[in-house]
Amino acid sequence: MNSLELSQIAELGASVARLIKSELATDGTVHAAANQIIVSISRFEVEHRLGNLLQQIYRSVDQHFPVRKGDLSLIVRAMDGSYENSFKIWKSVS
Repeated sequence: MNSLELSQIAELGASVARLIKSELATDGTVHAAANQIIVSISRFEVEHRLGNLLQQIYRSVDQHFPVRKGDLSLIVRAMDGSYENSFKIWKSVS
């Protein structure tokens, strides 16, 4: 990947992070670093809403960013450190 592609992926990551934060129906935090988005939520949210939260994130990303040139890494963790897992938001098919 050249520097322009890396820059575009980083910009996409930041935009997706802002989208997730604005649509997140919880008190969690969202941070972006390059192609990685880190979502920190309560342990209760992880245990009871993780599936719905992931569906909401994927649906929102597909709706607002239908054309993506790079994969994004989505890391969901519990704020108390009891849970952490990573998921992929795949680039769109050309």
